[in-house]
Amino acid sequence: MARRIRWQILIATVSSLLVLGLMAYLALTTAAVARPLNGGAYVEGVVGAPQQLNPLVSDPTRDPTGADIQKLLFDGLMRTGADGLPEPALAQAWEVNDAGTVYTFTLRADVTWHDGTPLTADDVLFTLRAVQGRGFAGDPSVGDIWRNVLVDKVGERSVRCTLGAPFAPFLSRATFPILPAHLLRDVPPEQWATTSFNRKPIGTGPYQLAGLTAEHALLTANPGYYLERPFIDSIELRFFASPQAALAALTRGDIMGLGFQSTGELGQFNLPRGVVRHAVPLASYTVLTFNLREGPLADQGLRRALAEGLDKDALIARALGGQAERLDTPILPGWWAAAQDVAWYPYDQQRAADALTSLGYVVQSDSTRAKDGRPLVLPLITDSAPDRVAAAQEIVRQWGVLGVKVQVETLDGPILRQRLADHNFMLALYSWQRLGSDPDVFELWHSSQASSGDNYAGLQNDRIDELLANARQDPDIASRSASYAAFQHRWVDLAPGITLYQPLFVYATSSQLEGLDLDRPSGAADVASSHLLLSREARFRNVSRWFLRSAREIRRDLRQSP
Repeated sequence: MARRIRWQILIATVSSLLVLGLMAYLALTTAAVARPLNGGAYVEGVVGAPQQLNPLVSDPTRDPTGADIQKLLFDGLMRTGADGLPEPALAQAWEVNDAGTVYTFTLRADVTWHDGTPLTADDVLFTLRAVQGRGFAGDPSVGDIWRNVLVDKVGERSVRCTLGAPFAPFLSRATFPILPAHLLRDVPPEQWATTSFNRKPIGTGPYQLAGLTAEHALLTANPGYYLERPFIDSIELRFFASPQAALAALTRGDIMGLGFQSTGELGQFNLPRGVVRHAVPLASYTVLTFNLREGPLADQGLRRALAEGLDKDALIARALGGQAERLDTPILPGWWAAAQDVAWYPYDQQRAADALTSLGYVVQSDSTRAKDGRPLVLPLITDSAPDRVAAAQEIVRQWGVLGVKVQVETLDGPILRQRLADHNFMLALYSWQRLGSDPDVFELWHSSQASSGDNYAGLQNDRIDELLANARQDPDIASRSASYAAFQHRWVDLAPGITLYQPLFVYATSSQLEGLDLDRPSGAADVASSHLLLSREARFRNVSRWFLRSAREIRRDLRQSP
């Protein structure tokens, strides 16, 4: 009897070990993965209500909430891919002639407007010709690009765009929202701002507008979206009068998300429980520009000495609380053309002081420098944005240690822009916004833009001109990258200004919201410097893949699959 019990115990033990072994094997050869589920409602807070929902009359720089809603409602011929390069959206394909001046777009056949009407070439023709017209009051940079493009219909689903000269960034500029001709072509341009379309816009995008009040906009998933129906059923954007009111709503749990610029009013704050912080550099930057036309800053040696005497990292830490990304050239690190081997002047206070002395700027009894009896005084103009005012004061402090006196004049935005356009400054601290996905900086630094364009420094250099012109015309990415790398090296050598920092877009969202694709891979730094957000509304670039909650499923490891 005892022997029989011992055998039973042995058999039970062996069986248990076999079961445990089988479970361990399954654990090693299978994986639990998150599977998105359809459904749920996402509620986000935004500061300010939309002014217009029609892109033909809405400037995103003045109406960011309107731009947020438009991003959910509309699509362009092209969109920007995760790598920053253009990829097809409403256009399924395109062809370019050998000269690089004629682009022929073929539209997808499976796209319908939210009201069920099929997308046709007439919609594209109406939209692009409306952008070219005098009534267009949307993004002025879009109007500048399309105004000189000849647009023709060459079939029910084909549109031809003819340029006057090769323009390599053209595909990246073909992202403007396409609008429904059947609803707008009979509306005179002077009525675009008042038509009922602004309250009930119809698009082709992943979401459609279900309701709009003074308090919120409610959008529901487009069931017929050509890139598959979005996972999240509805997105609600609630409008708040101030950043503080929106933050209070996030803290209370009334909303699930809130986005803001790191250098704005909110800055850095403690996250409520269950909220995740995403920080991504924006396609914008702040620059300290030298006027090279006359005066002491025409001297390249002085510019280099000042560059060596400015600690950018300390400026970002002291003036901005560390909430920005350092920038060393006008080519943003998130652009595909950024060169990794370009080195800005390392901060060296003693070397900067010695360079100033060698240039004849000698320290006087009052600890300031002068040359031939004339004090080294540099007037600096900027606007009243808190981050730029703080940055200006830090520049005053740092260069003051070197004996360089900086006098700051704070101006209203329009007055600052006029002073820049008139070249009426010695030093100017300002920002460039919404630079887009293509690294084309021709208008900012080519000598042809020095008199009446945006080359405020007045930089004129044959090598710079050659590189920027080549990069703007050559369609080959490798060749363009080489040109932009050489441009960055030459720009640093000439030091026509000091690029300081990129602001961050801080997106605080519920930990239940997944699929955003905003963060760097695990193990990287906290700030997603390998990413680049083109604009605030670009956070919705892949919104159809966002999801709330998750289910777990067991599947075979891909390596074990036949």
